Amino acid sequence: MRIPDWLIYGLIVFLIYLNATRASHEDLPQPPPPPELGPLLPKESPRDPTVLVDIEDPQSGVGTAFAIDDQGTWLSARHVVDGCDSVALNLSRGRAMKLKATVSKDSDAAILTSDWKRRPLPTDFTTQRQIGEHGFFFGFPQGRPGEVVGALLGRHKLIVRGRYNTEEPILAWTELGRTRGLNGSLGGLSGAPVLDKDGEVVGIVAAESPRRGRVYTVAPKNVDRLINSAAKHPQEPIDVNKYGTYADAYRRDRRIAQVICLVK
Repeated sequence: MRIPDWLIYGLIVFLIYLNATRASHEDLPQPPPPPELGPLLPKESPRDPTVLVDIEDPQSGVGTAFAIDDQGTWLSARHVVDGCDSVALNLSRGRAMKLKATVSKDSDAAILTSDWKRRPLPTDFTTQRQIGEHGFFFGFPQGRPGEVVGALLGRHKLIVRGRYNTEEPILAWTELGRTRGLNGSLGGLSGAPVLDKDGEVVGIVAAESPRRGRVYTVAPKNVDRLINSAAKHPQEPIDVNKYGTYADAYRRDRRIAQVICLVK
């Protein structure tokens, strides 16, 4: 007998909810040190360091997505939803909303559409970034609410091989801090937004290097090209001393939500 999708989603969401409720936010992260700002981010170069990622066959899992407009459009990472038989947003306590996923062919980004509308996060994909500036990553690392702060290190090239092949410029961030008690891989943070100090989205989490303490994000121009310039929305500058509370508020409002990939 074939188990219906809604029942599978319900079980997955319920297990995620039980896991998430174990985490109190006595685990709010410590504020990072003041930024040590350097020059403006240089243009792409053939000498940019490379990051090689092997994409295996699709399998069920979770990631992060965020609202990009007030019409039910969301952004996530391509590798989170590519190859899934069904994709859904985890709303809360056993409820899930099915999505339609459209992946980018040349970057690790995907557009998700649904009938569920939320207030979007503001974006800024045109301002030139500065080496050393802070980036704030809000999502669901290891399937639980969590956040990371990093400093912009420079520009790299992401080379994806395996189920699909792409090459694209990405931004590299060196990790400065994270949710207390969050150790090891940040798996589940893929697809999350990285916000600047003004509270504007400047990229999408695409990969990590736990050993080196690096997080890699889709370059702003690639996200901008994918969504064809999202409408501007009021900024909500982030207080660096309590950025974890901002992450909690965005997740509570479901402006940042967990994505479920189901592979049968």
